[in-house]
Amino acid sequence: MPYTWDDKYIESKADKGTDILGFGEIGGVGQLVYHTFRFKAYDFDIDKDGRYYAKGICKPGCEPEFAADGELTGKDILTGLCNLAKKIDDFSEEKPFTELIMEWCGTYAHPYSVDFIYAGLKDKQFDIQTDGFLIEKDSIFYIDDFMKDLERLYNAARFYIALEGVCVADEDAAYDMYAEGRHFEALPVFERFKHDKPPVPDSVLAPAQGDLLKEMRLASEYEKAHPEIYDAEPDGLFAVEPYDHYEELRDRLVECIPDFRMRLKLNPRTNRLVFSADVNSVFDIAWYTLARLLSEDPAPEDKGKKEKPEEGIMICCRHCGDFLVRRSNRQEYCDKPECQKARNAKNQRDFRRRKREEKAQKEHKKEG
Repeated sequence: MPYTWDDKYIESKADKGTDILGFGEIGGVGQLVYHTFRFKAYDFDIDKDGRYYAKGICKPGCEPEFAADGELTGKDILTGLCNLAKKIDDFSEEKPFTELIMEWCGTYAHPYSVDFIYAGLKDKQFDIQTDGFLIEKDSIFYIDDFMKDLERLYNAARFYIALEGVCVADEDAAYDMYAEGRHFEALPVFERFKHDKPPVPDSVLAPAQGDLLKEMRLASEYEKAHPEIYDAEPDGLFAVEPYDHYEELRDRLVECIPDFRMRLKLNPRTNRLVFSADVNSVFDIAWYTLARLLSEDPAPEDKGKKEKPEEGIMICCRHCGDFLVRRSNRQEYCDKPECQKARNAKNQRDFRRRKREEKAQKEHKKEG
């Protein structure tokens, strides 16, 4: 209610021209308070139902490690998970995905029950000698659950990057988004733009009841059943411009983002209460980070303008394809030495090309 404790009316500062209240109108910006830690080693086994699971080891000599302040950001976790998914989905990757997941957890953070286990480890009464087995029990997570969560995040991140590219006439990521992977089923969200064909009838999609993945599967089944309409081979270019359907695509991307539960939480760094999202897993952190990237995005017509630099958006390195959150509107390569070498080589090629063009123009003027 817009009243003080003395029952005096306070004029609302919200914009009455809209029915959407952001955190700015409510008062303050939603935060994310999370605590990451790593187990030095994991046990890997199969339960009685045949499901693979991992369990963190917590015993003297193998104590969990806590991330220092600023060591691991939400953007680090988001890009780290996406790069893990890229590796897992790569047909040329020689390591099994279970090993890759364990390596990621040991390098970045334990993936599940983040707040709960952290509270147990930081409890003043905690004794690793007698209570470590309880932490180990709480740390158990199933590999198939991790893979499902990773697939959802990976697909949404690729969708986000593809849509960003569409806004600046860079459609490669969108065109290749449905390429076959080793483990994950990609979203065919841009496939219909490769053909100038009629959309799948609403009656076919109705049984999905608004579920994006179900709609796409139903659409794919319908197209396969009607090859005379949908089986023409694309020529490498979109037949229909995806940017003309930007609002629809953006809404579909938003549908991929899960809802967040917000509540008051204590920030141990400041000993103050903050309005924050609940964090049960590293995927919650990654989703929240991706949602913040989307909410801070400029309008589509402003993307790519020099006077509106787009640092802070997630892209894929032009050379290796790894995910990164860029530091400036010109960054196109990650910091790996081989990628920087490729960037320098491209700059040299571009420089020589410009010189050749300038020389040709001068000679043309002389002849004229």
